[in-house]
Amino acid sequence: MSQLPEPTDNLARIIGRDLLSVGRVPLVLLVLVLISALGVVLITHHSRQLIAQQEQLLIERDQLDIEWRNQILEENSLAEHSRIERLAETEMDMHRPSRDSEVIVQ
Repeated sequence: MSQLPEPTDNLARIIGRDLLSVGRVPLVLLVLVLISALGVVLITHHSRQLIAQQEQLLIERDQLDIEWRNQILEENSLAEHSRIERLAETEMDMHRPSRDSEVIVQ
């Protein structure tokens, strides 16, 4: 009929024998559930890292945008005609020609 356990068999050996003989399907399902759970944990961790990296890149983009706007403002202020005229008069000793010194070429 049924095999009676020997007195030398311990409980762990009996459970292991039962799992391998009768409980193959639940054992395989348990392993698959554990693999699936580890996969979920790894993917969640990876997605959180990517979200943190995206936030850093957005912050860096905003800083670069602010710097670019400041550069445009500086370029516009340096290219103003009044500044160029003032620099020409002070540093290069240049002056606008008077009407008497103008020569018209035809």
